[in-house]
Amino acid sequence: MSLSVSRLALVLLVVAFQYGCASFEQPESGRAAMAQFPVTESPSGEVYPGKFIWHDLVTLDAVAAGKFYEQLFGWQLEYHGNYAVARNDGKLVAGILQVEPAEGRKRDAVWIPSVSVADLDAAIVIAESKGGTVLKGPMAMGLRGRAALISDPQRADLVLLSAEGGDPVDEEAQTGDWLWDEIWTDDPQLIGEFYTSVLGYDEVMYVDDYGVFMRQGQWRAGMRHLSDREDHMLWVPVVRVSDPEAMVLRVKELGGTVWIAPQDAPSKGNTALIGDATGALLLIQRWPAQLPEGGLE
Repeated sequence: MSLSVSRLALVLLVVAFQYGCASFEQPESGRAAMAQFPVTESPSGEVYPGKFIWHDLVTLDAVAAGKFYEQLFGWQLEYHGNYAVARNDGKLVAGILQVEPAEGRKRDAVWIPSVSVADLDAAIVIAESKGGTVLKGPMAMGLRGRAALISDPQRADLVLLSAEGGDPVDEEAQTGDWLWDEIWTDDPQLIGEFYTSVLGYDEVMYVDDYGVFMRQGQWRAGMRHLSDREDHMLWVPVVRVSDPEAMVLRVKELGGTVWIAPQDAPSKGNTALIGDATGALLLIQRWPAQLPEGGLE
């Protein structure tokens, strides 16, 4: 997937000014509600290190965010106090956590992914030795498993998770499912070494200027190189859609933001960068990609 690096850098400049997970206050009731839900209702009993297995949206307005995703992707939302879980065609796909801004400072929302690790305590030690920071944990999360929220050397946040009962099985993403996750960075060597060490990837395969984290032949995540240096970098998740052009029209109708429209991306209309109704960034992508003539890449 290819998007304009200069446009992404501009978006990141805005996000870096507004975003800061450490600036949120998470209610204990929210964490308790999160612990009631596993990442899958059909655990495999297996661990797939480096696989992205869950996504939580941290936002100041869970109801507004929930309505946005219900109407855009057709997700089904269940609210449990400060926490909501989302299903896509009945399958658990995400959580939405309502938080309060610290020190009275309003922040935009952010998607924080959870990635599987074989040994949480060992991964934490490696992360700290490689320049990462443990923001919370390790902590027991009930049915979800055992987790730690970390920040990488460029302050991108993610959750290291040892899932209760094992990870979801590898299967093809359906429309409305998470398709991919990619880290934005201006220092791919630093970040590539960090995640290879912490998450146990075998290699980073490069396609042009785009890195792909691999483990045992599986593509697990992407790494996008941005040339402009910013204080914050971040993980950006990708949702599979069938019609990006129609989807961005709905994004605007639902109060979201279209940062990069399909026609402005050098990916032949197959991708778009959007912000939800509360400000969280995500990518939408048609997969397999479709050529303008109607053929498949």
